[in-house]
Amino acid sequence: MANNIPENSAQGAVIDLFGLDSRSVQSISSEFHNNTHYVHITLVPDYPPCPECHSENPIVKSYIPKRIKHSVITEAGCVLLYNARRYKCPICGRTYYEPNPFAFKFKRISHRTILNVLELLRSPSVTFKMAADQNGISPTTAQSIFDQYIDYPKPEHLPKILLVDEVYAFKSEDSKYVCVLLDYEKMEPLDLLPNRRKETLLDYFYSFPREERKKVRYFASDMYETYRSVARECFPNAVIGCDRFHVLQEFTRRMTEVRIRVMKGYDKKSEGYYLLKHQYELLNIRPDATFRKKSEGKESPKELVFDPCGKRQYNNFYKRKMNKFELLRNLRSLSWEIEKAYDFKNELSDFYRNETLETAEKKLNEIIRELEKSRIPEMEKFAGTLRSWSREIINSFHIVKKDYRVNGKTGEVYEVEHHLTSSLAENRNKILKQLKICANGYANWERMRNRGLYVMDKNPVIRAEPKKEKRRK
Repeated sequence: MANNIPENSAQGAVIDLFGLDSRSVQSISSEFHNNTHYVHITLVPDYPPCPECHSENPIVKSYIPKRIKHSVITEAGCVLLYNARRYKCPICGRTYYEPNPFAFKFKRISHRTILNVLELLRSPSVTFKMAADQNGISPTTAQSIFDQYIDYPKPEHLPKILLVDEVYAFKSEDSKYVCVLLDYEKMEPLDLLPNRRKETLLDYFYSFPREERKKVRYFASDMYETYRSVARECFPNAVIGCDRFHVLQEFTRRMTEVRIRVMKGYDKKSEGYYLLKHQYELLNIRPDATFRKKSEGKESPKELVFDPCGKRQYNNFYKRKMNKFELLRNLRSLSWEIEKAYDFKNELSDFYRNETLETAEKKLNEIIRELEKSRIPEMEKFAGTLRSWSREIINSFHIVKKDYRVNGKTGEVYEVEHHLTSSLAENRNKILKQLKICANGYANWERMRNRGLYVMDKNPVIRAEPKKEKRRK
């Protein structure tokens, strides 16, 4: 049957809106009521061969109306009233539908709606309800779409460089942390585990063959004893490193304990209490730190944060103008313990900046001895932490990757060395935190796992056909 719909007509515009070929449409009309667009459509018969005996001369048996939810129009609801043609084979008697270009078999939601929902869910800030509202479906339907089309199986291989960290994202009966596994070389997530308990990690890694576990050459995590214990047991060829960020973070905790203990010895109206309560952040800044004024742009020269001649601002406590150099000087002079803790922090920072794999062990032992002799209880405890994790701290100086970059100003090519660190895992943790906060938590672990991997995956794979739902008995 020929199609007589002009391409520049109103019907032609509707056909273009649905991405159809005008030659495949026999009739089409639309109406609007109750804030919903209803589009009636019948396709040109193409007489497909019988799927049973392959006869090429079927006859039209009947027309079955199908109601398909479509999100081609997002300002209002859109329902496609598709007049599906059903054929009958004159040879074997088999009946079958014509090919449906709008939706999968037995589905009442269009392909376009499904793709729109999945695209929206790529953002961790989008909830299932938000995706559902934008496509005129229910949140339960949006969840069902995600569960059917996004399914990450357990990986078959382990990476050369494995990073492990945890994030507070899924609270269950026995845990409140999600364990994040990442492939450092691919910069992609490997898997998510529902908790960080030792038995869970051992069961997971022992499910891989020993030859596969031998391929892991580097393992990086924070200072959680379970991670180190599991890595030693499961990866016989791996160099186990402790991320430097967590070492410095642990020291900051100890220095905060020193500050609070000293602060409690001052009257609340005294200079010492004011400095330790309101200016303590200066202790976290290196003495040679610099900054660039935002108002002057990137081309402006950098200035020292603690410049003795730096700009002074009025201070309400001192009732005069002061700069950061003067405030830090007063802060350090309050107590020998504060001054010594600040010096230790800078020494530890220089340790990570300047040392190499060959020199790190000697310098680390010097720092440990100095901390043990400091006569500061908090620093002595930190010395014990360093001694317990010394091998992993030294291993963090291993160079696991090199790349080349170009200086934008001079055009000079320079080499960048990447040490063993789990900082990538920390970065991905922010995504999972955002996912959990926006959704106000997840009750279904499999959905949480798949959603987390989906939003972190640079090139996610969507199933070509929906996963079959389990029937309720």
